[in-house]
Amino acid sequence: MFTIKPFRIIQIVSAIGALCIAAASVTPATAQPRTIDSWLEFKFDARASIGDARNPAVILPSSMASLLGDMPMKQSGDFVFIPAAQLQEMAANPLMAIALAPILKQLSNVKSFDGFNAVDLTSTIKNLPSELIEAPDAAARKISPQNTEEIRKLLRDGDIVFGSHVINYMTWGRFNHVAIVVDASRGLIAESTAELPTDMPGVRVVDWKTFAAGYSHIGVVRLKGSSANEIPRVVTWVNERKGKPYRWPIIQGLDKLDQRRFYCSQLVWLAFKDVLNFDLDVDKGVIVFPDDIYYSKDYVEVIVP
Repeated sequence: MFTIKPFRIIQIVSAIGALCIAAASVTPATAQPRTIDSWLEFKFDARASIGDARNPAVILPSSMASLLGDMPMKQSGDFVFIPAAQLQEMAANPLMAIALAPILKQLSNVKSFDGFNAVDLTSTIKNLPSELIEAPDAAARKISPQNTEEIRKLLRDGDIVFGSHVINYMTWGRFNHVAIVVDASRGLIAESTAELPTDMPGVRVVDWKTFAAGYSHIGVVRLKGSSANEIPRVVTWVNERKGKPYRWPIIQGLDKLDQRRFYCSQLVWLAFKDVLNFDLDVDKGVIVFPDDIYYSKDYVEVIVP
């Protein structure tokens, strides 16, 4: 029979506890995004800026602004941006909840692109659950590794590629960046991106390795049944817009048909809309998100989920 000294037992228990904590904090959040049926149930942070993952922007038609009283909001054409945390606080009041019923009954899901997080209540698809990812990209890659070189071999011109990554330790949606393959043989990807507080580099072309390195997960979809002459026209359209600045929706407006500047999913969506008249925005909201394009199953087939 053998004995274990008390201090050794403490060391073993501490080590097991540390492993359990690490597994609980990393594995569930990266291997399986958390699903939230109603975003109003999530605890938002009023101290965070509007559009942050901790305080997404709620987008409403300006005709509903009168229901919100003196709540802080930003006007953009026919629409207003409202901080989710403030709307959540108002909705907690039973009397205000009754007044806000026309808004609250339209609950949609939270989606994001390039660090901008929003609930688009102008969309035609309502009451969808929200996905929340809460772990650093490096941890996600270790748990769910992808062979990005094998993915590259699958690519064709015109394929739409998606990236999922975490900004400030949390982000909403399955994917939060999207780009398009403009030269599969050379591994070249066109995207629109920027680094705050600038609107540059805007629309640019990067190599596949550079693109893939920035994300914990890559997805790919392909236009269904496209003819041989359609995709080159889309690629040409995208290449002709290289150098256009990035669009930050809260600052530069929501018009997704405006070609003076582009956010990532607007560039991809408008390329197919303008050239082929294919509307890849599945919920037809005022903003098109990467998830909207990914789930446009009438037009695209999934190559890499």
